[in-house]
Order: sequence, then C-alpha cells, then structure tokens
Amino acid sequence: MPTHIQHLKTIEQRLLWLSHWMIHNANNLRLKEDGLKVGGHQASSASCVSILTALYFATLKPEDRVAVKPHASPIFHAMQYLMGNQDLERMKNFRGFGGVQSYPSRIKDIDDVDFSTGSVGLGVAITTFASLVQDYIQAKKWGKDLPLGRMISLVGDAEMDEGNIYEALQEGWKHDLRNCWWIVDYNRQSLDGVVSEGLWERIIGVFTLLAGMWLKSNMASCRKLPSKNRAGSNSKTGLMPVPISFIAR
Repeated sequence: MPTHIQHLKTIEQRLLWLSHWMIHNANNLRLKEDGLKVGGHQASSASCVSILTALYFATLKPEDRVAVKPHASPIFHAMQYLMGNQDLERMKNFRGFGGVQSYPSRIKDIDDVDFSTGSVGLGVAITTFASLVQDYIQAKKWGKDLPLGRMISLVGDAEMDEGNIYEALQEGWKHDLRNCWWIVDYNRQSLDGVVSEGLWERIIGVFTLLAGMWLKSNMASCRKLPSKNRAGSNSKTGLMPVPISFIAR
C-alpha cells in the first residue's frame, strides 16, 4: 500500500474513533437531567468517513467548498478538531447548549463550515447555485482572474427524497452547470426505514436524463449480499453499490 494511502487510513481510523466516542459520551457518560437519548447517527457517519478523509486530506483546494450531509456532523467536527479548528469542550457538549451542532451550521458552529446543511436537501441544492454564482462573478471584469472552485456536496441517499434537489438539477441543466460534484453516500440507512432496494438505479437514471451532465458511478467494488425487495421480503442476492458520484464539469 502506498505511503500516502497508509497515512489516510490512519487519519480515517482516528476520525472514526473520535466521532463515535463523542456520540457515546453524549449518550452514556455525560450527565443529563432528563435521561433522554441524545442520538448522533453513528451508522451514517461511519459510512462516509472514507469519502470525507479523501476529500479533506487529499483532494480539496483552497477555493473548493463542501456541503457535508447533516448526519455526517460527528465526522466533520472530529476532522475539524484534528485540524485545530474545534475545541474539546464543545466536542464534549455535542448536541448540547453551546456544543457542536447536530448538523453543520455556519451560525452556531465555530469550525470551518462552508454551507449549513441542517435542513435536509437544501445543502445539496445550494452547491448548484453557488457554482452558478461563481460563473457569474468570473464573467465580470472584476472577477475574471479569480480561481474557480469545485462546489461539492456529500449527499445522504435518503436525502434524495427531497424535491428541491431535482429542481436544482434542472436549473443546473438550464445554465450549463460546471464545477459541481454530488457524492451520494449510498448506505441505505434512514431514520424511518431502509432505503428501497434498487434506488441507486433510479438516482442514476435521473442524473443521466439531464443532458450535459456527466455521471460517474464506480461500481467496480460491488459485492453480492443477501438483500430484501421493496416490500422487505428476502430475495436471493443483490448488489450493494459504492458511492454514486454526479459531476458537472
């Protein structure tokens, strides 16, 4: 394994440990007056740790901006803590008053949040319009020399239920969207159920229908798993895709 990949794997493991200990502390160790569960979305955080590690520690440039999916907040804040942008007391007070927020917030968090994503779906769509605004600025004399950044959204698969995402896709098609990445974390985890079998095919279909937009779906590492159909009953085998990437160049 190349040295830089080994380093990324080390960072990835640190992020997993720190983010999940933060959740464990909030739910099981921290004093609570009412004894209510705090939560923290462990599964949805763990499913995207490799993606966020690769983005923030090996891919992003200073001009790039990222909308991190709401349920990846623990991983995001753990990452910011390792980079010196978050403090320990706020981490200990995860989801508490004055602590790091349940979902990334530009107003309430102190670390490097590019887009607030607390309202599910809006953080995805905003990257489309941020990229269009960037093109508008570059078209002006006073902005023509500014470097173009990539507007990147890490999307939860259940987040693809939100209608405004598809309105944003159509607006992008109208205006020749560029420099926009959507990475769908297809983990099939949802608070109100399991994401329907085969939804990834529908997602790919929607992206493919929009002319001028290039879809890259890395299916090389698919693995056969026991699966369930849409009604939840067992079927023989199924394919579990890796993250789906939509890239407007």
